[in-house]
Amino acid sequence: MPFVFLPGVTCAICAMGMALATGSAFWFLTLFGISAMFEIVTRPAITSILRLNYPVTHRGLATGEVRKWSSLSFVAANLSSAVLLETARADNMLLVQGLIVLAGTLSLSSFLCFRQIRVNEDADTCRRDLRPEVLKNFRDAAVVVFRDGRYRRYLAACFLDGFCAMLYFPLTWAFLQKVLGYGYVGCALLMHVIPAVTAFAVTGLLGRWFDHTNPWLAWAWIRFGWGLDALILAATPLCAAVFPPALVLLPVAGRLLRGSVQGGSWVLWWQIGVTHFAPPGADTSRYMGIMVFLNGAIRLTASAMGMILSAEAFRPGTLLVAGGLGVILSGVYSLWQGLRERRERHLATIADFESLFTAAKPQESCPQPRRGAGTRSRADRP
Repeated sequence: MPFVFLPGVTCAICAMGMALATGSAFWFLTLFGISAMFEIVTRPAITSILRLNYPVTHRGLATGEVRKWSSLSFVAANLSSAVLLETARADNMLLVQGLIVLAGTLSLSSFLCFRQIRVNEDADTCRRDLRPEVLKNFRDAAVVVFRDGRYRRYLAACFLDGFCAMLYFPLTWAFLQKVLGYGYVGCALLMHVIPAVTAFAVTGLLGRWFDHTNPWLAWAWIRFGWGLDALILAATPLCAAVFPPALVLLPVAGRLLRGSVQGGSWVLWWQIGVTHFAPPGADTSRYMGIMVFLNGAIRLTASAMGMILSAEAFRPGTLLVAGGLGVILSGVYSLWQGLRERRERHLATIADFESLFTAAKPQESCPQPRRGAGTRSRADRP
């Protein structure tokens, strides 16, 4: 829990500090980057907490439901801020600062709430010396990558998927605004609101499905939907020249397709996907830490490549086509791996994989400190 709470509080404080950096783009973006970095640092620990606290047969259901309801928060935040910024004066810096402070405050509140969760750790973990051993941790991560062929294939598919998606993602807003002619509210609807509403409707169902299917097969369908969205957006200008209503119909269709898979993508990438490869225990956060490293490498290299290509007269539509085809290719690879693993009974689902480790000694709950009156015991908590 400290590896979630302490970086989370730092993330929220840096976010609120952005409101003071009104005279310098450097400090504004620096605080933004530091805030995002500390938020991402929490994710290996969150994955471990989810694995410890939820049974494998219901983990997808639980994480899918949380992500589903989070989608409504995305809708409310993006739509309300877009309307406020659209209707306010262009120089209303006080409004912008207020929105930033509100965002940081809500972030801080969320980590304070998360801190109340009691982690169902085993007794050995409770007694372990948790002082970081940086060099050993790097060696352990390297050993995982070199020895676990299944996980290397998973990382390769995730890299191809993420790199191709990030190749065009930073340019999507500009494509909607400059090529398709949408205003701020229209862009916000297509970029955030429509996908988030769709994610609310679909992600809970996907979470239930994840509990009963092979993650490779789930990734295949997610990547097909994600890549088709990019291809549909790229085709919109050509289709609209022949059939003008396509200027609205095609982007909405693409965003509906994207929204139907984006919540599931988050759940698999950041919360339960690695549990199909990592043995229970310390390897959970180790494998997830590698995913965080991979995500950072993707964002650095793909964003830089996208900027270089756009500067070399590559149109956003060209990058959409290239990125979309790359994401679909990663989906084809995922489908191939899923069909291979489905033939092996012990790898058919995450639950089947974790059943290989049930012969280990039973876990003993950590002793919990007494809390004040009115606090529910662990037995009373879901």
